[in-house]
Amino acid sequence: MRLGWIAAGAALVVLSGCSEAAPVVESAPAAVDARDYVALGDSYAAGLGGGNYADTSCLQSTDKSYPQLWIDAKGTDALGETVNKACSGAVISTVTSQQLTALTDRTGWVTLTVGGNDVGFVAGLQQCVLGSDQTCAQSVKNASGTMESNLPGALDKLYTQVRAKAPNAKVYVVGYPHLVADPGAGVACDSLNDARRKALNAASDTLSEVISTVVAKHPGFTYVDARVIFAGHEACTKDPWIHAIADDMSESFHPNADGYAAYAKVLHGVTG
Repeated sequence: MRLGWIAAGAALVVLSGCSEAAPVVESAPAAVDARDYVALGDSYAAGLGGGNYADTSCLQSTDKSYPQLWIDAKGTDALGETVNKACSGAVISTVTSQQLTALTDRTGWVTLTVGGNDVGFVAGLQQCVLGSDQTCAQSVKNASGTMESNLPGALDKLYTQVRAKAPNAKVYVVGYPHLVADPGAGVACDSLNDARRKALNAASDTLSEVISTVVAKHPGFTYVDARVIFAGHEACTKDPWIHAIADDMSESFHPNADGYAAYAKVLHGVTG
């Protein structure tokens, strides 16, 4: 019996004298081992406020950021390559242009905190600390307007790009907490009276609601609500996990080491 090869569009293997050809069986592509972890975002993801910084630009905490603490809790045996691209001061466009390059089809885990710097929240906070009740309220109102008008579209585009570059990843969008104790609670805290606290926390609520709403539209994305994590431990409480006016002004109104540990503990529980 003699083997013959016949090409008819696709290559078919036939036995000489046989009228039917057996199709070539293609093997399934090998599954991608997606275990790499990439942390993206701004100062809250970098660990500003936790101390022990690796540099003076991005101010990544080497051992207190929630990404690093999550890696420690998860264990390196469960992960592949780990990369923290988060950088203090980052906005959505920064993440898009400078951080997403770390994502691949081997990325299995992504954490992301970004959006606060895009809406003028820092300016509002400065007015609430240094300005009057009126300038505080107006500045926070302006920031909230930007959150509702500009942020949804920008976040939606970012999340779509994250999914395109990391198709196999579970993505955890980690939110922002209330920065200060609610009105009537906590302790005296410089110029942050009840009216200013109310304005700031209302803006934090708007920010969280905008982010969580966009997250819900993206399969495989999970929102982690930091307001719940930090409840009772905001700045101006007896046991704060957020710096108020810090000696290092850049750390003001960022989590301290206890705050980042709380972030990581909840994140570890959510991710398993």
